[in-house]
Amino acid sequence: MTEKITPKALKRLRDLHASLSVPGQRTKAMEEIDKWLQKYGKTWNDVPELLYDENAVAAKAAASDPRDAQPHPYENPQFTPAGVVYGLTEKYLAMEPHVRVIYTLYIIATHVYPQFMIIPRLALVSELPDSGKTVALDVAKCMMLRSNPDILSTGAAVTDFIDEGPGTIGLDELDLLDPEARQYLLLLWNLGHKRGATRALMVKGKRKRVKLSAPMMAAGLGSFLGMAQLTRTFVLEMHRYTEETKPELEFDDEHTADLDTVYSYLRHWAPRVKLKPDPAMPPGVIARDADNARILLSVADACGTGWGKRAREAIVFLLEKAKAERPQIVFIRHGLAIFDMLEIDAIRSTRFHQELKRLDLPDARWTRYRGPSGMDVAHPITPDERAKLGAMVGITVKKVTPPRGKQFRGYTLAQFEEAARVYGVEREAGRRSARVHQLPVRRAVPPSDGWKKGW
Repeated sequence: MTEKITPKALKRLRDLHASLSVPGQRTKAMEEIDKWLQKYGKTWNDVPELLYDENAVAAKAAASDPRDAQPHPYENPQFTPAGVVYGLTEKYLAMEPHVRVIYTLYIIATHVYPQFMIIPRLALVSELPDSGKTVALDVAKCMMLRSNPDILSTGAAVTDFIDEGPGTIGLDELDLLDPEARQYLLLLWNLGHKRGATRALMVKGKRKRVKLSAPMMAAGLGSFLGMAQLTRTFVLEMHRYTEETKPELEFDDEHTADLDTVYSYLRHWAPRVKLKPDPAMPPGVIARDADNARILLSVADACGTGWGKRAREAIVFLLEKAKAERPQIVFIRHGLAIFDMLEIDAIRSTRFHQELKRLDLPDARWTRYRGPSGMDVAHPITPDERAKLGAMVGITVKKVTPPRGKQFRGYTLAQFEEAARVYGVEREAGRRSARVHQLPVRRAVPPSDGWKKGW
């Protein structure tokens, strides 16, 4: 016979669940939660409902942010939201100029997003750890509209937060979330970019229509996002600072008066500003890219023509960079380079994989591959990943019969040339002079793992 769940027992469960996000306490907390569930005849599937606290949610919703009415020193028209936010972030974060422009405008956009049909997402990524992603998120959460104060570790917590009204979700450490929370956050990322988006969910055994629309900024996403989610996302690359680029200030969550003052400024500015619903787009920025850019460009234009120009330059730069660096496009270029350097028409897949990882080109990062989304932890690309990447552009391993020798499974030059034609990849003449580390001496007979042109 199971025991009755008392308010004290529920508090114990909530305290244990909160410990899951504390480094060094996760394993012990999970063991204690298992014991609690067994004692009261419950399972992990029951946890979200058990954690839902209507009284706490209502009390939190009733409490307004005291910064909303806080005075600020930016009443003079010489100040603009973009100028103030950009200048303050320079003191805390090392960023490339175009990255900082988008980051700045996104923070401001969270205060006016209900005016627009589409609110894109923003992802902070880096090739190496300790590159400032979490600090950038922490700084932004101090200035973005009503950011979640902690990790949204359960689906119920996510539902409660969004249901309280307009606000922004900041995500980090997604490996600490339970599966149900991850599923709901992915749902928010997929559908919550559109104004008024809702979905019916079961909450405490009752059907409830919950809100999904909210800005989202995330750091350290890993494999959380796929290619589909990236179409609604501005991806900002972070890098470690050097002695020369080290920020002036170190972020301290107990000393945020300067950031809080900017939050107050943005809260006063948002209701008064008149934003263009359809600002002019840079040439070539159309369809979904234009939908994503619209709110940022409108905010930039409201801050003066100088910011409008900088915003358009930053958006074009990031879009062109993203297109050029898509792993499947780089795969085509580097495949052509391998065929040119080895002067062959076909190659075994195993040999191709070796040469791909040995390429000595400025953008050859196949030993530090980060997945098709560019957000995974850097690692050497695996044969399976290479095969999937090639399949994205119609290049698959096939049976190849050389003029001499046995049949093998591999790639042909014709496959890469056709992919380059379809996807508009230029075959640069300069690639022919590229080198492969420890390239074997060419033999007078065709090698066993490929065949030379003309044989």
